[in-house]
Amino acid sequence: MTTKIYYLGVDVSTSKIGIAVLDSDKNIIVSEVIKFKDGNTLEEKAALFENKLTKLQKYYFIADVFIEEPFVAFGGGKTTAQTMAKLQRFNGMCSYSAFRIFEKNANMVNVRSARSKLGIKIPKGLKEKEVKNTIIEWVSTKFDTFKYDMTVHGNPLPGTDDRADAVVIALYGVEHLLSIWTSNI
Repeated sequence: MTTKIYYLGVDVSTSKIGIAVLDSDKNIIVSEVIKFKDGNTLEEKAALFENKLTKLQKYYFIADVFIEEPFVAFGGGKTTAQTMAKLQRFNGMCSYSAFRIFEKNANMVNVRSARSKLGIKIPKGLKEKEVKNTIIEWVSTKFDTFKYDMTVHGNPLPGTDDRADAVVIALYGVEHLLSIWTSNI
């Protein structure tokens, strides 16, 4: 019996984590978001993430893990060095949790590179909300299984963008691996 292979994509932030599991045929199997409470410490958030990974491991053979690398440049005047340090620290905790559960190093993925390689066009000058909506639209167009609800104001529910980013990261990972395998044939 052949074991079905799956790939995990993760979008890490300190308020929520987007998680996507894709199969080798590039189908979305899991698309979820973990939302954290304001009072959770980074360690508590990492433990919640690790618990989720443990549950995923019970159902899916995760062949590779792809995690969006944290930004390393200040953006738009609202990112402080303290915020960046906190995100770097938490990203490392999440990477370590993935290593503990799946016994393999996570592949760190630059989100801009992933979007570019997948052909996702982000027009210059878009505001952050518009960029998020562009990604959500791209993912929902590419995958009819990517469903989401709207708020009463007509916006995607919070966390939808994190789910979409996780799908982009996972899809990039699968595409990247397939390109490596086919170039070696």
